[in-house]
Amino acid sequence: MQPLFIQDTDVARLLDHGSVIDVLDQAYLDFGAGRASVHPRTRSECADARLSSMGGIWTGRNVAAVKVYPTLAGRFSFLVNLFDLGSNKAIAVLEGNELTRFRTAAQTALIASKVVPAGASKLALFGAGVQGRAQAAALCGVFPFQDIAVVDPQDSEDWCRRFALSTGASVYACSAEEAVRGADVVVTATRSTEPVFLGHWLKSRAFVAAVGISSPKGRELDDATLDRAERVIVEWLPQSMEEAGDIVLWNAAKATKLDKTLDLPMLYAGKAPWPDVGSGITVFKSVGTGLADTACAYLAYQRASRSGLVGGSREAVA
Repeated sequence: MQPLFIQDTDVARLLDHGSVIDVLDQAYLDFGAGRASVHPRTRSECADARLSSMGGIWTGRNVAAVKVYPTLAGRFSFLVNLFDLGSNKAIAVLEGNELTRFRTAAQTALIASKVVPAGASKLALFGAGVQGRAQAAALCGVFPFQDIAVVDPQDSEDWCRRFALSTGASVYACSAEEAVRGADVVVTATRSTEPVFLGHWLKSRAFVAAVGISSPKGRELDDATLDRAERVIVEWLPQSMEEAGDIVLWNAAKATKLDKTLDLPMLYAGKAPWPDVGSGITVFKSVGTGLADTACAYLAYQRASRSGLVGGSREAVA
């Protein structure tokens, strides 16, 4: 049977944030137990073009995947190749733009669900683009936010109105300081290479998720945010210490020890405790992992197979 081709429009119908949160939780649990691994991101450049690849092996589900994507003028186009380890054959090729949107947002919500008090009421959102909006949607599925403060250089008022109607929250554009003051959860989903807010504005038990940039030369968080944090969580230390500019530049400037920086394999394996809910500031710095892509591709493929989108057919997915 030919590998199944799953378009972005199909992925958008097949996935939902709650299910992606669950499958990521399972994948990282297996990572901690040695039943999954990350294939690190590699990049090649020529003139103004960049080609990147990243992947993962998930023996807990008998699959592996590699995501490849070119970057041109700051724009991405993702493609994921999914393999069955039992037959050693390709079983699906997925357009990866929607998949990346879902897995990045769901991962923030997953980590937040473990360290943020259930009654969190204010979200500060920096960046209301595609990923910022996905972050807000995923988090609203976990927490009953009453206020969502949005900081975005583009005109986001129309989205704020629509999101307020769909969530029942008060959603409004404001300044960076107004957004951060009193926020239980702060998410940065920008392409800024400089810090987007001042760390001393954070409340003492805030959760901060920085997801917008994966370059060692750029950062969305300042030193004060990381200095104040009780714990800094990353996905996988070997990759994050190469790519996470927020942490790379913080360490370079402050000569800070990594004794408060934890990664998901450590936490899921029980080698380090999860931060106590609501105890101090927790920072989650995400650069994305190929294991998360693998888990989401597996979920989309499983649902496509059950929905009639099989054998390369283009039947509508319910």
